[in-house]
Amino acid sequence: MWLSDVLERNRVRYPDGVALRDRRRDLTWDALYFEVGAFARELSRSVPLGSRVVVLSGNRLEMIEAYLACAAAGMVATPVNPALTAPELAGIFEGVEPALAIADEAGRTRLAAEHPGLKTVAIEQVAQFAAVEAASAQPAPPLPRAATLTEPFAIMHTSATTGRPKGVVVDQRSVQLKALSWLAEVDCGPDTVFLDACPLFHGSVVNALAYLGAGSTLCVLDDFTPQGCLSALEQWRVQHVFVVPSMVRLLLEARGLATADLTALELVVHAAAPMPAELAEQATTALGAGLMTVYGITEGGGPSLVLEPADQPGPAPAPGATCAGLPMLGVSARIAREDGSQAEPGEIGELWLAGDGLMLEYWRDPHATAAVVHEGWLRTHDLGCRDAAGLIWLVDRRNDLILRGGQNVYPAEIEEVLRSSAQVADAAVVPVPSAVWGQAPFAFVQPAAPGVFDERALLALCVARLASYKRPVRFVAVDAIARSPAGKILRGRLRQHAEDLSAPTDRDTAPTQTAGS
Repeated sequence: MWLSDVLERNRVRYPDGVALRDRRRDLTWDALYFEVGAFARELSRSVPLGSRVVVLSGNRLEMIEAYLACAAAGMVATPVNPALTAPELAGIFEGVEPALAIADEAGRTRLAAEHPGLKTVAIEQVAQFAAVEAASAQPAPPLPRAATLTEPFAIMHTSATTGRPKGVVVDQRSVQLKALSWLAEVDCGPDTVFLDACPLFHGSVVNALAYLGAGSTLCVLDDFTPQGCLSALEQWRVQHVFVVPSMVRLLLEARGLATADLTALELVVHAAAPMPAELAEQATTALGAGLMTVYGITEGGGPSLVLEPADQPGPAPAPGATCAGLPMLGVSARIAREDGSQAEPGEIGELWLAGDGLMLEYWRDPHATAAVVHEGWLRTHDLGCRDAAGLIWLVDRRNDLILRGGQNVYPAEIEEVLRSSAQVADAAVVPVPSAVWGQAPFAFVQPAAPGVFDERALLALCVARLASYKRPVRFVAVDAIARSPAGKILRGRLRQHAEDLSAPTDRDTAPTQTAGS
């Protein structure tokens, strides 16, 4: 529906305009229309309507085509992070029961070893489906329209607040609303060149789809490196770019920044973590572009609150609070007390969101869905407040959440892995500051017996069970994990202890991918 409408409209209006671009090729709107149509018909011949189709690939423009083809064919796109370990991937597959996988060479090799019965399509061969149809000398059929606005379009996996993977089910109505909301905030159109520097398996891909809705050129990086991003900004004359704060810091430290021609750059959109004030000031000066702060949450359909470059928030109403701005059009927001009533300005409460952009549900998990969605309101578990002018400020990104390089790291997931070791009686994971990645996981471990503590063995366990960005940078043995009388981990106390023990985290290794929340 919505995404097929975008393709048909822009194909007529801008047939020779560049719709997608990566290091391999440019794709015009006319070519994109025919490639997506042929791809959708291939999917329809391969698996039944409504099937879950896994997308396991590094960044490339064909990933966008995979989303669009699944939407047209009435399939449910299920992108997954290539950095996930075999147990993590198996857990997702067990839940969604995919009928097909669209994968790059590395993904196909992995699937052949770990899931040999799953049918696969080579993502590198997408263009050939259209070439075969073109060679048939028959007029290409119209773009399929097998899905409605309110049927599942994608399952975006997030650990929510429990540390266990949950599939966030979104429909095209959500994507449509977020696109129209974005276009009400940002001046973009067919002459705009937008670079998405983040992974396309992440829920932040809705930002990319919004720019496609405007007829803009969407540029895709294979992966983020500071010099590679600078080169793309310069060579492609990028006007808008989407990044996370750790990427901004790395760009400012890159040697190539001094000679890069960034005169086309107008807007730097950042999300996933707070932007420190000094970093924001440096970025504005060095990049010569406005900064837009976006608060997004996968369960909320993506971007929900925006602080525009021209906004001038006053002093923080609470220590350490970060201004997230105002709700986007189509989004309602409230700061709620524990009983659900509206908090007064300056009073800290939980951020709740409502609107047609909310997820449909957690995939096959009604209990988890009911725990976060109540009478149309999404309970984000993020703490914040409103100031006297009505702007929303965030105080904390969930008490237990770690934001490493823009990716969510959930302590409960790491703790579960650590507790599976015979040498561990209990464990708690908290964030420590990282100069490069914002935060990094730090693990406290209560040994199962006195004197039994092998840090290398625990690290090896995490390497086997967790993606690289989730692995703790340090393990510290303690006599007992600090807990409240109710049994809850006293994370605030442990966080302070971790910071006291930590020198600057030079040991912090780079995550293999970065993204927004």
